[in-house]
Amino acid sequence: MKRIQNIQALRGIAVSSVVLMHLMIMEKKFGGAQTLLSGTMIFRFFGVDLFFIMSGFLMVTITRGKFQDPVNALKFLYARLAKIYPIYWIFTSLVLIVYLIRPEWVNSYQGNQVDILSSFLLIPEQTLPLIIVAWTLVHEMYFYIIFTIIILIVPEKYLKHSILIWGIIVLAIYLIVGPVNPYIKVISHPLTFEFIAGCFLAYIYHNSDIKISKKILLSAASVAVLFSLAGCFIYQSVTGEVELLSWWRILIFGLPALITVFCMIYAEKEGFTIHNIFYSIGNASYSIYLTHVLALSAFGHFWGMFAADGIIDNIIMIPVSLALVLLTGFISYNYLEKPLLNLSKKIL
Repeated sequence: MKRIQNIQALRGIAVSSVVLMHLMIMEKKFGGAQTLLSGTMIFRFFGVDLFFIMSGFLMVTITRGKFQDPVNALKFLYARLAKIYPIYWIFTSLVLIVYLIRPEWVNSYQGNQVDILSSFLLIPEQTLPLIIVAWTLVHEMYFYIIFTIIILIVPEKYLKHSILIWGIIVLAIYLIVGPVNPYIKVISHPLTFEFIAGCFLAYIYHNSDIKISKKILLSAASVAVLFSLAGCFIYQSVTGEVELLSWWRILIFGLPALITVFCMIYAEKEGFTIHNIFYSIGNASYSIYLTHVLALSAFGHFWGMFAADGIIDNIIMIPVSLALVLLTGFISYNYLEKPLLNLSKKIL
């Protein structure tokens, strides 16, 4: 099937929102007393949630016609592992070196505690991985394993039923058992429903002929964004909390993200495509995602050496930092990620 350009562009938008969130944190930590970027988490708007929904959409899309075949199931899992692990291990190794030399620079959020083996294998643990954003990859690996099992044993005509059953099991474990250990916490995490929602969206997209005008779709996407921003602001104003609890996150970030993906994939059918710059960023999104915290941390320590309490240096250093992050990600994509992917295909 022809690649859906807006899906790839949304990946670019999603990773950009995550980068901006961490850039805000870097500025607050290293940029002096006055800051330019908002502390309201506006830049955090559903970046990870977009990724989870698009992940479910893509998993269903790329496996059409490949169900109940052990070879296809293994190829699917191999392709996912080859995409995730090799480049991830390279950057995790770099962070491990930093951790062994300057442990106070790594995972300060949780007292500089890490589980090295769990970090490399992307298995659930109480602490964050060496690369802190890799907590999402732990969830992705869980999604891939379950989806591989579905491909292996479920006829494709029952895909939607098996996904629904998965959702019911997740909800039951969440309500009855609770997060008694890191494994159960990941298995029953509400964010799983975003992946499941993406799977259902793909099923609808590929098995129905919905036609909606471009104007309505773009308006609906805009309303979804505004709803999310307003919901985030209200939640933080009422609770005083920056982090959204799981089910609130599903409502405030997940639902608008789902609507946005729906609108953009159908808007492409009507001739609307997101700007090509986000498509290019989307191509390198995994490398950008892995490297941006490392790049921002390194650049932040450099900035902190001369940061002033005014905002003049912020005006200069924020766009420079953003450009550095994107440059690092594109270098990683072209000279590490793509060659490693090509090598994995030859091995298979």
